[in-house]
Amino acid sequence: MMLLKLAWRNVFRHRRRTWITAAAISIGLGAMIMSNTMMNGMDTMASFNIINYETGHLEIFASGYYREEGMFPLDTIIDDPDALYRRIKDIRGIKGMTERVKFPARVSNGIDEFPVLGIGVDMRTESEVFETQQAIVSGTMINDPGQILVGTELTKLMGADTGTILTIITRDKHGTFNAYDFMVTGLINTTHPLFDGNAVIMDLDAAQELLALDKGVTEISLKLNKTGMVPEMKAKIQDTLGDEYEVYTFKELYASIFEVSGFKRLMQFMVALVVIVIAAVGIVNTMLMAVMERIPEIGTLKAMGFGNWEIIKMFLYEGGIIGVFGSALGCVYGLLVSLIMVFVGIDFSSMFDTAEMNYPIKFLLKGEIDPVMVCAVFLFGVVVSIIVTLWPVRRATRLRPVDALRHI
Repeated sequence: MMLLKLAWRNVFRHRRRTWITAAAISIGLGAMIMSNTMMNGMDTMASFNIINYETGHLEIFASGYYREEGMFPLDTIIDDPDALYRRIKDIRGIKGMTERVKFPARVSNGIDEFPVLGIGVDMRTESEVFETQQAIVSGTMINDPGQILVGTELTKLMGADTGTILTIITRDKHGTFNAYDFMVTGLINTTHPLFDGNAVIMDLDAAQELLALDKGVTEISLKLNKTGMVPEMKAKIQDTLGDEYEVYTFKELYASIFEVSGFKRLMQFMVALVVIVIAAVGIVNTMLMAVMERIPEIGTLKAMGFGNWEIIKMFLYEGGIIGVFGSALGCVYGLLVSLIMVFVGIDFSSMFDTAEMNYPIKFLLKGEIDPVMVCAVFLFGVVVSIIVTLWPVRRATRLRPVDALRHI
């Protein structure tokens, strides 16, 4: 206890030096918390958009379809979705199931023509899995096979609005070009760039007729009771269906997105770590100065019977106190900025307004704080501060009392 009191007094003997060193630590730690909050927000928003607009938690394909998914093969489809439903409907944990048909197409307003992703949806079960209806900002949901939903960004490009007639052009299962006219019944605005700028949503029956698929679908999307059930449910459904079908999780379907996210997280952590290393050098410098200034005091303590271990503990306490203040300061300012990210968000849209983004979020980014990460960052700062104190302390333990007392 006496050593702790001595350490406390020594730390605040030079208050300005102590606070500057603590502030240096706080910059790196705060950066760690802010980058983690931002990346958590990006991952959460991306997962939300993928699950609620594009894939659900799980997607089921006919065996072999996924290997060619980017080509949208219409000869490898689920021919009898009702039979598949009957096989998995009693599995506990499934909240909803719906059928979809996805296909490449072009949309024309009579003047301009743009490539789009056509999506045929089952209006009876769409709301069990996806939040398409909640994303409608103008007009109404589809209630007729001749109607479509179009994203707000796409309508800006085409000069379209509700009531506009657009032509969808695509190839059917047999390679024949088909062109059908549809009326825009609603505009959707999500935080998913694919839907707002590239997707045309139509009734499943219309899509099947357009592609000559009869009752076939390209995929069946499943919503689960909890996201944490995904790995377990994938295995269970795959075992039930056997090799005739393939089951994929939303993370597997968007593996590249989550890999990029992990790489960004690592790079941001490395940058923050470099700042921590610089701050650690500052702590070493501070403790070296403290040792040099207090050589006579160290000699006096040794002459009074203090051993090397007591001297080491005193300096470790000093490093720990600086670490606690620096870590606390870093956590406070990191959390304050993170709270702004959570409740207000950071708008990057002006930076990427003209860019075509493949990442499934728009750039009004809202963060998500991880309390465990905040605690880990605090402990990390304290531990680093204590560890880097060991090197300058070695000089203090090598001093003999007589030499230390003669030092001027």
